[in-house]
Amino acid sequence: DAISVVQRMFNWAIQHEYLDQSPIAKIQKPRRKRREIVYTAEQWVLIKGAATGSLVELLDFIWSTGCRPKEVRTLEARHVHDDLVIFPPDESKGKTDSRVIFLTPQARAILEPLLDKEGPLFTNSRGVPWTKDALVQRCTRISTKVGFRVIAYGARHSYCTNALIRSVDTVSLSHLMGHKSTRMVSNYAHLIQNVDFLK
Repeated sequence: DAISVVQRMFNWAIQHEYLDQSPIAKIQKPRRKRREIVYTAEQWVLIKGAATGSLVELLDFIWSTGCRPKEVRTLEARHVHDDLVIFPPDESKGKTDSRVIFLTPQARAILEPLLDKEGPLFTNSRGVPWTKDALVQRCTRISTKVGFRVIAYGARHSYCTNALIRSVDTVSLSHLMGHKSTRMVSNYAHLIQNVDFLK
């Protein structure tokens, strides 16, 4: 990502004729590493025990719906329609289709007391909406407490993996997770770590 950011900067400079060419045009980028993080039910109990305040509800919402961390951070009451959360195309990833999140009873119970808020529903103890960096910092502190790496995306990956273990088909799961194809499900599911299931 750092290489891409620097490349964009040089491309911008070339486009605005500040430079003739990029000094890093042919730089080789390393392959992107996959997030190989999925949590067991036991690990999830430890994570929730180490989390505090409104972070518990935020992480539980991802765990029970499989939504993206950015979606939960920007979720507002206007997006909630009974048992659905609907982000219009201009607010969804890809900006072409609406993103629909199907609410489980647990997710609906988390949202219910928050629906009278203006702006983002999930806020920190000071009432400020969660930022990406604040979420990363809190998860890093939780990692220290529990002894393994904790990231918000791990809850999304766990949702996918657990759904496959419960025999949810990949077409349905791709819709639930907001993917356009089933190919992405294989990137999110980490069944290789569940030997008992594979046996």
